[in-house]
Amino acid sequence: MTTRYTANPQTRFNVPGLPSGFQGKSLSDFTIPSVGIEDVDKALFDLFNSEIPLIVAGDGTESKRVPVVFFAGEKWALNKRLRALRDRNGALILPLCTAVRTSIIQDPVFDITGRGINQQTGEIVIHRRLDKSDRGYQGLINRMLLKHQKNLAVAPGQADPGQLTTLRTVGDLADDPVVLQGGLLLPDRRNNIIETIVVPSPQFFTAQYDVTLWTQYTTHMNTLIEALIASQLPQGNVWRLDSPKGYWFLANVDANTYTADTNTDDYSQTERLVRYKFVIKVPGYILASKVPGAPVPIKRYVSSPSITFETGVVAGTLDDNSAGVDDPFLGADDPTLPLDATDARPTNRRDKRDHRDTRLFPDINSTNPDDPALKALARGTQPAQYKRVIGIDRNGNQVVRLLRIKGTNKAQGETVLASDASLGGLTIVVTED
Repeated sequence: MTTRYTANPQTRFNVPGLPSGFQGKSLSDFTIPSVGIEDVDKALFDLFNSEIPLIVAGDGTESKRVPVVFFAGEKWALNKRLRALRDRNGALILPLCTAVRTSIIQDPVFDITGRGINQQTGEIVIHRRLDKSDRGYQGLINRMLLKHQKNLAVAPGQADPGQLTTLRTVGDLADDPVVLQGGLLLPDRRNNIIETIVVPSPQFFTAQYDVTLWTQYTTHMNTLIEALIASQLPQGNVWRLDSPKGYWFLANVDANTYTADTNTDDYSQTERLVRYKFVIKVPGYILASKVPGAPVPIKRYVSSPSITFETGVVAGTLDDNSAGVDDPFLGADDPTLPLDATDARPTNRRDKRDHRDTRLFPDINSTNPDDPALKALARGTQPAQYKRVIGIDRNGNQVVRLLRIKGTNKAQGETVLASDASLGGLTIVVTED
């Protein structure tokens, strides 16, 4: 069996599955208050108990606030049988306002299209902030290119004794006009490690309440009904229910109908009782629920500011005599693409011929009929493609190798090099910044 707590989304046909919001483990110190059914009950009670002025005039000039009672189901059943509340002496406790929650409804159509947010998104982002590891990362990339500080990294050839060095690109903001004018606190967030806090998308429901106003006099009832109607917000005749946790809900009277239920036909046997009933609907939601046994709902994701899918090399693995002396062209197995091994600088020639002097063709002003670059490819043959590999020899010098690509798989992000490609002692590793 599978519930939202145990669901494990899977990728099918290269389409990622919808996250449940509870998968994995929570590693964040971020907390969020939960909200659920009880919060809606308390917010509705506070609305009638303190927000709406349910006040009636007493016998003299004294005014009295109408008490509000939120009933349990068994007590409300007594009131439905027309048994009003009485004190210890048997006198009616009037005026009075009573409320009870009668149902909780989940409507798939209204909960998806009528809330302004879709509960079928899996999870929602509630906060983004700099991760704790960003401070160390900023010292490693040294965006302002500050020098002579041991906590900031620079290129190997520019380091002071004991200073951090890195092969990464440093000082990307060194030439920024704002930085050059003194804006060292520029709020640039394009190269930072960002922590993203997410919670499961809320589950929506609609709570329904039966509310009854009890009085002995019609004038008192008129006052209470007028207070209710006048206190509604003009946008849709609703009340906003605020929770102490910071959440809020909208409540409205169903069909804007207040139904009278009096005992005017039986004054001889019972005390006079004026009663009005109406139904209140509150669209609520369950978010970050902390019910016993439920997983922790808060998750965190940490961004990777720099991801490189390319071939890297291990420093110090290049032999002295492996610069391709016997073969001046790297990729000589494909004579239609003679590229120089030591420079590999770009050229605008259609045949990609390096126009510098080489040992094979030292005079660039003359044409050798045996030059393989002058030959045309067979029909349907595609020119070979090469991968640039950068390494560092044992002397600390940067070298470049161009390796012929045998095939690529864009769907899987794979690049296959020719099996006979010579690395000259280089070891290929996959690096990720």
